Amino acid sequence: MKKNMIAFLLVGWIFVSCIAAPAGAGEWTVYESSEYGFTMLVPKETNFQEKEYEGGWGCLSADYQGIKLYAIGKLGPAAAPEEIEKFGVKVTGVPAKKWEEIDHGKNQAGWKWYCTVKALDGEKILFGGYGTGPKGSYMLVLKTTKKDYEENYGDYVKWYESIRLF
Repeated sequence: MKKNMIAFLLVGWIFVSCIAAPAGAGEWTVYESSEYGFTMLVPKETNFQEKEYEGGWGCLSADYQGIKLYAIGKLGPAAAPEEIEKFGVKVTGVPAKKWEEIDHGKNQAGWKWYCTVKALDGEKILFGGYGTGPKGSYMLVLKTTKKDYEENYGDYVKWYESIRLF
């Protein structure tokens, strides 16, 4: 994977990490990367792993207080929605039939287009979104328990709404 992709994914991972904040993360701070075009809320401490995939895709993931974070990205020309969806299924392991679109739009917060999604997989819920922005294609999701999601719904929405691409 190119050094740029690793740095991009690191930024994405840090961004996604703020999703974990609903379960009791300490302080949130704002992270900004002009080079990669992100501004987002993040928790101060997060441990993550990176993985390269074929076709230029990469993923940073982490477990934070029982919440699994995924920051999936591919820099360059925009991928089709079906390509992003297929790759998201591959990385998260959640079958396509379990994903539900709960919102969509375009030209908002730097997204050229986006889909907000939720997936119920047993007692786990994935929440986040995917789409394209000025620098490439993305899927940013959290995997948590139904209980945590329901108890901290407002915080999950706050995290999701904090995402900015530029």
